[in-house]
Amino acid sequence: MSQGGATWYVRPDGGTRYSTDLPTGQCDGMGDAAYSGTGVNQHCAFNDYRYLYTTGAYGNKAWVIAGGDTVILRGGPWRVGYNGPNDADYFGSDPGDPYDASNPTIPPGTASQHTRILGENYASCTTKTQLFGGYAVGTVINLAGTQNVDVQCLEISDQSQCSREGTTAADNVQCSSSYPLDDYASVGIGTDNTTANVLLQDLNIHGLVSRAMLGPIGGTVTVKNVRMAYNGGAGWDFDDGNGTPSVNGNVLATGLTVEWNGCNEEYPIVDANPALKCFDQDSAGYGDGLGTPNTPLNFTCDNCLFRYNTQDGFDLLHVSGSQIKVTNSESYGNMGQQWKLGPMQSVVFQDNLTIHNCNRMSAAIPGAPSGYNEYLSLFCRAAGDGFAMGMIDGGTYTFQNNSFVGYGDTTYDIECNGTGTCDTASIIFQNNLHIGYTNPFDGETPGIFYFGNGASTSNFTQRDHNIFFNFRTGCPTGYANETCGDPLITSEPAFTSEASLDSVNFLLQSSSPAVKAGVQIPGLTLDYGGNVFSNPPSIGAYELAK
Repeated sequence: MSQGGATWYVRPDGGTRYSTDLPTGQCDGMGDAAYSGTGVNQHCAFNDYRYLYTTGAYGNKAWVIAGGDTVILRGGPWRVGYNGPNDADYFGSDPGDPYDASNPTIPPGTASQHTRILGENYASCTTKTQLFGGYAVGTVINLAGTQNVDVQCLEISDQSQCSREGTTAADNVQCSSSYPLDDYASVGIGTDNTTANVLLQDLNIHGLVSRAMLGPIGGTVTVKNVRMAYNGGAGWDFDDGNGTPSVNGNVLATGLTVEWNGCNEEYPIVDANPALKCFDQDSAGYGDGLGTPNTPLNFTCDNCLFRYNTQDGFDLLHVSGSQIKVTNSESYGNMGQQWKLGPMQSVVFQDNLTIHNCNRMSAAIPGAPSGYNEYLSLFCRAAGDGFAMGMIDGGTYTFQNNSFVGYGDTTYDIECNGTGTCDTASIIFQNNLHIGYTNPFDGETPGIFYFGNGASTSNFTQRDHNIFFNFRTGCPTGYANETCGDPLITSEPAFTSEASLDSVNFLLQSSSPAVKAGVQIPGLTLDYGGNVFSNPPSIGAYELAK
C-alpha cells in the first residue's frame, strides 16, 4: 500500500497483483516494466486495470493506491466490470451484481497533489488509452465521493451496439441485462454531490447506452477538451434519477463538445457519424446534450460545441440563481432549443454562433447511416424557440457580439420566473447579428422576442447596435443604432432543404453594414475566430478578417 505520491503502472506485458492476501501475485504494480516470467512480488506493472482496486477475488475491493498517487495506463484497451457474461465471471465483484462492478471510491488527493489516472500519452495526448465498461457495468469511472482527482487522456466507451434507451423495435437490439449479459456499460463517468476539485482533460466519452456523465457535483469540476458523443440517453446529465441537487457546483469548461446524444452508436464503427438509430421522447428516448434537475450550478463554457442532440443542446433551464458565462461557443442542429437557461443571477453570453435549425435531424446528414432518424419525430419541441431564458429580480443578462441564423417560432423566449416580478432584472443587448429564415413547418419567418409572465421590453437597460434581417415582427424601433438590413455574411444560402444551413458562414463580407458598426464592449477584445476587434468593433461574433 502506497503512502501517497507513488506512481503505478498498468501494461499488457505486466503481471498479476501481489498483495498480502494474494501472495502468489507476480507484480507490485509500481514498476514500469514487464513481468520477467518468474517469481512473485516483482517490481513490474499490473496486467489489468482492475488490479488497482481488487485482487480479483470475490468481493475484494480496495484500492492499492493512496491519495495523491499517479496511475499510468499503457496499451489497452482495459476492461471495467465482469470478465464474461455469466454469474461466475465476476472478477472481484459480487456474484449476481454486475451493475456495481465499477471501482470503489477513488482515494482523494489534496489540493496540492491530486490523485491522477492517466492514459500513457497524457502529456500531449496524441492518442488516448481506452477504458471500456462491459457486461452491464453501471459506470466505467466512478468519481462519487472523491475530491482532488485528475482523469486525463482516456477514451471511455463500451464494446457493444445494443441499446437500453428508445423503442423496442426489432432492429434496435435491446441489451440483455440477464445472464448471459451483453457486453455493454451504462455510464462513462459517475459523480455525486460530494465530487469536487476534479479535472477531466482530453477525454472521448462515447457509445455508452445511457449517459456520458451522470450525477450532481459537490464543487468545482474543470473540463478541458472533452467530447461526449453518441450516448444512448444523454450527454452530461446532472440528474441522478432522484433530483439530487449539486452542492457548490461549479463547472469550468473549455473545449467541451457534446454531440449526437440520444443516438445508439455503431459497434464496430463503420460510418463517419456512427449513429445507428436515434430516439427522442416520443420514441422512449431522452437526448439532451446537457441537462440538470432543479439545482444551483455555476457554469462557464468557452469554445464549446453542442450539436445534433435529440432534445435540447445546452439545457440549464432547471438551474436557478447561478452565474453562467458562455463565450466563443456554438450550438446548432439540436432538436429542441439550442440554448436554454433558467432564472440565473447572472448570464454573460458573448461571441457565440447559433444556427437554430431544429428540424435538421429529420433529413440525411453526411456520414450518418441511412435510417438513423426513422424513430425521430419531436422536432422543434417546446414551440421551436432558439433561445429560452428565465429571469429573476436583480439578475443581469448580457448578450453581446453574437451571431444567429434560424427559423424557429421565436428567437428569444424570455420569461419571468414563477409568480415573482422581474422589475429589477436587467438585459444588456448589444452588437448582436440575426438572420431569420422561413420556417419549413408553417411558412412563417421567426419572431425576435417573446416576453412572458411579467418580463417585458422594459427590462432592456442597454440595447443598441444590433442587426435584424427577415423577421416577421418587422424592424424594432426606439433603440439606438439598430438596423434591419441584410448583414451580408460570407455565406447566407437560400433555404431549399434542411442541409441548406450547413453552409452558413458568419464571416462578414467587406461591404457588410455590420463592419465597424458596433459599440466598444469593455473587456471584449477577441472575436470568435481569435481576431482582435476593431475600434469600433463589428456587429456579430466575427470581426472582418484582415
